[in-house]
Amino acid sequence: MRASATTAVFALLLLLANSVGAQEGAEQGQEDLDRAIDTKLSARSVRDLNSVITLCESALDKGLSDKNQEFAKHLLASSLLERGSAICEMIFGRGAPPPQWPQMRQIGLADLERALQYDATLTDAHLLVARLQSLPGGDSKRAMTAINDVVRLSADEPEKQAEALMMRASMQESPEQGLADLNDAVKLAPNDPKPLRTRGAIKLSLKDPDGAVADFDAALKLAPDDASTHEAKALTLGTQQKWDEARASLDRALELAPNSIEVLLQRGRINILAGKREAGLADFSEVLRIDADNVPALLLRAEAAIPDHLDEALEDLNKALDLRPGLVPALRQRASLLAHAKKFTAAESDLKLARKLEPTDQSAALQLAAVYVVEGKTADALQLYAEILQADPKDWMAYRGRGDLYLTSGQHREAVEDLEKALAINGEDSGVLNNLAWVLATSPDESLRNGKRAIELATKACEVTEYKQPHILSTLAAGYAETGDFAKAVEWSKKAVELGDETQKSDLTKELESYEASKPWRELQTAAAEDKSNDSTRR
Repeated sequence: MRASATTAVFALLLLLANSVGAQEGAEQGQEDLDRAIDTKLSARSVRDLNSVITLCESALDKGLSDKNQEFAKHLLASSLLERGSAICEMIFGRGAPPPQWPQMRQIGLADLERALQYDATLTDAHLLVARLQSLPGGDSKRAMTAINDVVRLSADEPEKQAEALMMRASMQESPEQGLADLNDAVKLAPNDPKPLRTRGAIKLSLKDPDGAVADFDAALKLAPDDASTHEAKALTLGTQQKWDEARASLDRALELAPNSIEVLLQRGRINILAGKREAGLADFSEVLRIDADNVPALLLRAEAAIPDHLDEALEDLNKALDLRPGLVPALRQRASLLAHAKKFTAAESDLKLARKLEPTDQSAALQLAAVYVVEGKTADALQLYAEILQADPKDWMAYRGRGDLYLTSGQHREAVEDLEKALAINGEDSGVLNNLAWVLATSPDESLRNGKRAIELATKACEVTEYKQPHILSTLAAGYAETGDFAKAVEWSKKAVELGDETQKSDLTKELESYEASKPWRELQTAAAEDKSNDSTRR
C-alpha cells in the first residue's frame, strides 16, 4: 500500500496525542482511539484503513476530551483521505480507468468530502475532489470550488499552487481566463516545464502561434527530451506552414519515442500538407506496419492515395469499415471514391447510411446532393438542398451547390440569387466568386449581366487562386469582354489558354477567338452541356 501524504502530520499529532492522553487520563473512547493509533501505525491495506476509520468514529461517539477529540478527527480525516486516494489511484493511475469508474468515483468522493468535514485544510483532498468532479457527469461547480480552495490554501507551497492553477486553467470558461492562471503558474514554478507546455497549447488556441512556439521552446530548455513537447511544437509550426521545421521537430520526437503511432500520424499529415505525398503515405504505412488495424491511418492513407491509387484507397476504406462498421467519415470517403468510379448506386447507399447514422451531418447530405446532380437527378438534388438550407439557412455550400445546379440547367436568375447568398456568407471561396462572375459576364439574359461586377469578382477569385487557374482567368477575360475592353479580354484569355490542359484548350481557344473578333461570350448552359462551373474547388 502506498504511503500516505499525511504521514509526517500524523506523526506529529501522535506525539501530541500521547502527551494529551497522559494529562487527561482515561476516557470512554480512549481505548478505541489507542487501537486506532496502533492500527494506523502498522496499516498495510485498505482493510486496515477501514479499521482505523471505524475505531476513530467509535471513539468520537463514546466521548473524548476536547484535545483528544481534535486528534481523533485529524486521524479520521487523514485515513479517509488515504482511502479516497487509493480509489483515485485505481481511476487515474492505471492507464485506462476500469468500466465501473463512475461507481468508484462516488465512493471516493464520499470519503474525500467526509475528510474535508473533519479537516477543511487538506489540500490533497480538495485537489482529488476537483479531479473526480471534472470527469464526465461530474459537478463542474463543485470542481471549481474545490480547486479554488487548493489555490487559496497552498499560498505557501508554490509548486502545489502552480499545479492547482494549471488544473483550474483547464476548467475556466474562456481561454483568456485559463491563460491568466497559467501565467501565474509559470511564475510560481519557473523550473517546471508543464505550465509552459500547457500555456503554449492555450496560446495556440488563441491564435498566437509565435507565443506558443516560444513557450514550447522554453519548456524544451527545461526538459529537452520530452517527445510530447516536440510534437506540440511541430503541430504549431504546421499551422504556420513551416513544414521543414515541423518535420524536424517530429523527427526528434520519433527519436525520443520510436514507433510512436501518434507522432507518425502527425508527420504523415504534415508531409501531405507540405506536398510530400509519398513521404506521407510512407508514414501512414509505417503506422499500419506497427498496428495493422489502426483506423485513423487507414483513413489518412486512403485520402492520400487519391487520385493515383484508387483501388488501394478503396481497399483501406473497406478495411476501416470492417473494423468500425458505420464509421461516418469512412462512409463519406468511400462514397466519394465510388462516385468517382461512376458507381453511383453504391455511393448513394453509403451516404444515405451516413445520414441515417448522423442525421445532423450536413456534409453527407451535401455529398449526396452532388451525387444526385452528377446522376441527373435534378429534382432529388433540389429537394435535398432545400432540406439542408431549412436546417441551416447559413450553409453557404448548399447555396453554392444549388446555384451551380441552376447555372448548369440554364436557370441563371435562380443561380445568381443562390450564389449571391453564398457570397454573402463566404466571400473568399474561389468557386462562388468565379461562378457568379461567369454568369454575370456571359448570361444571355441582359438584365442579369454586369460586366464591371464580374471583373471585380473574377479578379478576387484570381487573387485567391494566385492567378494559377485557367478557367478563372477565362472568367476574368469574359468580364472585360462584357464591358467592351477586348484588349484586356484577349490578354487574359491568352493566359488562360497557355495555362489550360489539353481537355480545356479547345473551349478556351474558342473564347479567345470570340474576343479577337470583338465579340463577348454568351453561354446558356443546359444539364447536358459542359459545366463551366465545375472548377477545381468543386467537390
